[in-house]
Amino acid sequence: LTAYASLKDIGKPKAGETIFISAASGAVGQLAGQLAKAWGLTVIGSAGSDEKVDYLLKEVGFDHAFNYKKRTALDALKELAPKGIDIYFENVGGETLEAALDHLNTHGRIIACGMISQYNTRQPYGIKNLMNVVSKRLTIRGFIVADFQEQYFEDFWRDVRGLLLKKKIVYRVDEAKGVAAAPEAFVGMLNGKNFGKQVVQVADL
Repeated sequence: LTAYASLKDIGKPKAGETIFISAASGAVGQLAGQLAKAWGLTVIGSAGSDEKVDYLLKEVGFDHAFNYKKRTALDALKELAPKGIDIYFENVGGETLEAALDHLNTHGRIIACGMISQYNTRQPYGIKNLMNVVSKRLTIRGFIVADFQEQYFEDFWRDVRGLLLKKKIVYRVDEAKGVAAAPEAFVGMLNGKNFGKQVVQVADL
């Protein structure tokens, strides 16, 4: 619901547009990308390893993806989106947000879902190009999924269930075994080590 409702309500996607999704191999990012593809958008994603990039390109179906540890978002977007981007699905913050602000087209939309690079830092990153929000007439909006529960749940269930039944959605889960593994899994998630949705299995059912 997080990916679906925020894309619909904040992103307002139109076929033919281009979306950039940071932390794209994560729980929300991989679904947001597949929904955007189903709705006719060109999808660009960033991830923190070559393995994750391959997953986005070969299994999830992104049009473009790059390893942000090997090239900056600024350089990647110059190459992969020479005509700019229309929507940025924000999961990272920091330099990636700054790059997106430079590459967003006029009337672009930023879906502020998270900023994981800022969760565990002593020195928050200072965005230097916020004037782009004014000059490009951008929309930037944060949310929590409960905001959309009542309005979008039925549509989400219908549309995403339909895509699942048609096998048009793939998904990856990173599973840790046992309660004792929870702290390490949590820290790993904050450091970007998880691959897909991070879960902890506490019992066999």
